[in-house]
Amino acid sequence: MITLNQAIGKDCPNWPEEVRKIHKRLMEIGKIPCYEFPGNMDDTIQNGIIEVQKHFMRNPDGVINVGGRTLDFINNWKIKPIDAKVKFIGRLKEAWDLVNPLLPDESYCASGYRSAADQRRILHDFFQNQYRDKIINKYGQKVYDQIKSDILKNENKVLEMVRGVGQQIAAPGSSKHQIGKAIDIGGPSNIDKKQVDIVKLVAKAHPDLFSGKVLLERNGCVHFEII
Repeated sequence: MITLNQAIGKDCPNWPEEVRKIHKRLMEIGKIPCYEFPGNMDDTIQNGIIEVQKHFMRNPDGVINVGGRTLDFINNWKIKPIDAKVKFIGRLKEAWDLVNPLLPDESYCASGYRSAADQRRILHDFFQNQYRDKIINKYGQKVYDQIKSDILKNENKVLEMVRGVGQQIAAPGSSKHQIGKAIDIGGPSNIDKKQVDIVKLVAKAHPDLFSGKVLLERNGCVHFEII
């Protein structure tokens, strides 16, 4: 874990031993090529700091402040996994790559593009398994059984009931996932707020890619959309 006594970067004190630590870390996370530390701040190290900041700052200042956000992200920079079922189309991978290393540990990409059939499968699983008890408690066993008897014919009602117990989900054929405009992030519930805050930060820095819509869904995923 890197700690600093003075700021590093453009027009900063740039103590050599502290610059050395940043040089080493920037090489470790792949933001600069591997080369021998020159003994002081150089353009490559400066540009590496800016490359880190481009993930979450619209106008990078090239400065690592003591205890600041840039230092925190550099210290905790880690590439998070992608679920084997995830498919990326369009600019989804670009969006994920911007968010990915900033997310808290134990985060992972849970969903990207999915077809109408995929969306239908998820909706039916919510109805028949994940939220079954809540739906029965709210609407009654008789109503539930009637709807379940022909789940495809009653799909609009299935959607209404799943939403009625608090799980937001798009109708099959209308999901942003289906047109390659949404990603879901998974992970334990204690990091949900951090995930939301980081995605909002990245979205603000990249309004040409992120729509700004970020949702914490009832099933624990953090959902965000791109334009």
